[in-house]
Amino acid sequence: MNKHQSVYVNTIFLLLIFGFTAATIIRPQKERSETENRTLQQRPVLTWDSLLAGEFADDYEEYLSDQFILRDNWITLKTAAERATLKQETGDVYFAKDGYLIEKHTGVFTSETAARNVQQLSDFMQMMSGKYDADHLSCIVVPNAVDVLRDKLPPFADPYDEEIYLQKIRESLPEGVWVDSSSVLTEQHAKEGTDPDYSQLYYRTDHHWKTGSAFLVFNRWLEQKQIASASPDQYTVTKVTDSFEGTIASRLGISGRADSIERYDPAEPFDYYLIYNQSDDIRNSVYRDSYLDTKDKYAYFYGGNYGLVETKMPDADTGRRLLIIKDSYAHCFTPFTYRYFDEVDMVDPRYYNDSISQLMDSKDYTDVLFLFNAAGFAGETAIARLLV
Repeated sequence: MNKHQSVYVNTIFLLLIFGFTAATIIRPQKERSETENRTLQQRPVLTWDSLLAGEFADDYEEYLSDQFILRDNWITLKTAAERATLKQETGDVYFAKDGYLIEKHTGVFTSETAARNVQQLSDFMQMMSGKYDADHLSCIVVPNAVDVLRDKLPPFADPYDEEIYLQKIRESLPEGVWVDSSSVLTEQHAKEGTDPDYSQLYYRTDHHWKTGSAFLVFNRWLEQKQIASASPDQYTVTKVTDSFEGTIASRLGISGRADSIERYDPAEPFDYYLIYNQSDDIRNSVYRDSYLDTKDKYAYFYGGNYGLVETKMPDADTGRRLLIIKDSYAHCFTPFTYRYFDEVDMVDPRYYNDSISQLMDSKDYTDVLFLFNAAGFAGETAIARLLV
């Protein structure tokens, strides 16, 4: 390449770089990515404090990444190129066996936030143990697919940070509070390929567990807390869609192997109604059919995330009221609890801005359950709200 050609190439390259950057800054910002089902970083405001602390530079870099013009197309192209070279991972995701896209959660379980959350949850449970005995106080932190589906991972994968982290949580809690969901799911996964009744535990392209997995852990919880024992025969299982592709595939800009979503309806129906965020938004079903025609099909359960959802069973007479402090893993778990309580409320500390302690005092709950997925719990900054 001669001198003139080199100048032309460099000029074109610079025009592309600065042109795309300028277009990113000039065009209207997108508040949310429907493809990835998440809120996008907005243009940060420059202040002396944020500049000196280095926060502005970090936020601006994230803003450019999230708002970059044709971002989805570039992500798709990048993922396709990496798969073409037979790479077994990209963007903190393993290309695993049987069409699974499994998140690695690199560094999540060894972070300062993860350690702080263990201590804050421990403090909360120790405080609650003064009011509730072990039969009425529970903690379920659900392992992620990377910990349970190890046989699906590439040979070099090392998921053991999560296993160690779950053990730390368990050891920090009062006696009898921990419900061991890991053993339930690991034992069930061992039946894959040998048991005709085996059901898939996690979605292939999404970070959530499936409804059947939630039922297995729910039954372990029922038995451990001496509430009852549930059987699959008590429910009618309905496949509501078989075209669900989740947030992991969306984040990588690819189309993965579609999954089904199932709902479990009691063989003996009963009445209930839901109150959303202590408002006039009252509904008579957990399920929102309209979401099955959208990208965010998992929002079929409850319509997505809300700060507080109160569910009342007007004909029940158990004398028990349950509070579930949760993330979205609880959405396919919670409906199973309805037949055993007069009221079941879900509070999500990520979206509930009032005092959880005051809520608990005002409602006089008889039972409390903390239910999060492991990676979500380890990285969540809202756990501190348990102590406010």
